[in-house]
Amino acid sequence: MFAGKSAFLQGGITLIEIYEETGDRWVHRELLLLADPDEGMVNRYLAQGFQLVARVDGQIAGEVVMVPAENGWELKNLAVLPAFQKAGVGRALVEAAVARVPEGVVWVGTGNSSLWVLRFYERCGFRRSHVLKNFFVENYPQPIFEDGVPCTDMIYLRLEKGGKGLKTGGMFE
Repeated sequence: MFAGKSAFLQGGITLIEIYEETGDRWVHRELLLLADPDEGMVNRYLAQGFQLVARVDGQIAGEVVMVPAENGWELKNLAVLPAFQKAGVGRALVEAAVARVPEGVVWVGTGNSSLWVLRFYERCGFRRSHVLKNFFVENYPQPIFEDGVPCTDMIYLRLEKGGKGLKTGGMFE
C-alpha cells in the first residue's frame, strides 16, 4: 500500500488512497479503455510492469499502468473517471508510479489531439521528446477524434528521474 495523498476534492480535503492491483487488472476495464479505446492494444502491455489504482472515499477513481522500456519505464495507461478529474487524482497516480521505479528515463506517449493531456504531463515535469508519425492511423482499426481533431501521431514525452537535466521540484525524489 502506498501512502495516501491529500487533495482538494469537491470543496474539501480528502484522502487519495493508492494501491497496487495484484489481481486481475482487467477488473478496471472501464478506466483502461477510457485511456486507450482499443482492447487489443491494452492486452499487449497490461500483463507487463505494474498497475496502481487510486481510491477516493472508497470509490475507484483512476489507474495507471507502467511497463519496463528501453533505458527506463513507460507510462502506458493513465485514466481518471470524469467525476474525479482536475482534483489531483491523476497527478497523485503519476507521482506514485514514478516514485516506484528506479532512476532513469520515464516515457509517456499520447495522441497529437490530446492537447489537455499534453499540458497535464508537462505540468508533471515531462518534456516533449519525439513524434511517431501516423501511429494511430497505422495501429488502430477505428479513427480516433478528440474535440473534432483527428488523432494521428503519437507524441512522446520524457522525464529524467533523478537526473540533473530536468527540474522536477522534488516531486519525484
